[in-house]
Amino acid sequence: MSTTEPRLERIGHLAALARGLEMEGGYNGAKLIRAALERELLRYADAHAPSGRAALGDAVATMRRELSGEYADAFCASLDAVEVAVRAGTTVPLESAPPPWTCRACGELFLGDPPPSNCPVCGSPASSFREHLPIWFLEPAKSGDIVAALAAGPALIADALAGHDEADLARPPAPGDWSVRQVLEHLLYAEQLLAERVGRLLHEDEPDLAARAVWAETAVSDEGSVRSGESAGRLFERYRELRAATVDQLGQLEDAQWLRAGHHAEWGRITVLSQAAYFARHQASHMAQLVAAADGRVPGQGH
Repeated sequence: MSTTEPRLERIGHLAALARGLEMEGGYNGAKLIRAALERELLRYADAHAPSGRAALGDAVATMRRELSGEYADAFCASLDAVEVAVRAGTTVPLESAPPPWTCRACGELFLGDPPPSNCPVCGSPASSFREHLPIWFLEPAKSGDIVAALAAGPALIADALAGHDEADLARPPAPGDWSVRQVLEHLLYAEQLLAERVGRLLHEDEPDLAARAVWAETAVSDEGSVRSGESAGRLFERYRELRAATVDQLGQLEDAQWLRAGHHAEWGRITVLSQAAYFARHQASHMAQLVAAADGRVPGQGH
């Protein structure tokens, strides 16, 4: 028996138990089990996720073959497009990966926007469907909560940097892992994108928010880094200045302004609110990495 099988077996048992509790009306019990299920899924995925273009492409191709015949041709064709993009190091446009929906009554999966009015397998109405978003950064949010999260961001980073000199902040905690300075290069790039997009969404009608080229030899992406060679301290100051201006701007918006929208090739229709939420949560997703790197370790390895 491999060392991965016990956790996979636990994942299956948790999923079945949550479903059983839900079917018997034990909803609060089901929510606890689903929370445990997500914990197990994330930790298993972190430990076994393929890394690198070739490995990811091979893994997508293998999964596509496994699902062929059981899943709809359109879904498998989308996986083909994902494999091509992964191997090429490009993003997957929305047109190649339409919104996927799962019927929460029977589990059927189907693609398209808008979804059908009823599940094609069990007939349940569209109110039973769950849309799967590209990333949790895009989940619905309240404007006040997002402004507060954005405002708190610089202090969280400042606390992580305190007591560390530039040599510490430029040193990767392990081969292949980012140093604090590299994380800050990435966060500053994201902050520039946020400021640019908020400005365009507020002052242009339905702008096309194309992703920006990271550098000349790579494909466009929202996941880039500033390549200035500046110190961690200077990168942080530039990030902090941009964030303060953005928070001030967002804090003055009327409700209707939060809903001003544009189009993004990966995400589809986006608004001021969804972009602010995206980048606030993006920073949150990197904080464990930044804090650990400042301490000379990788996330999850000691404190």
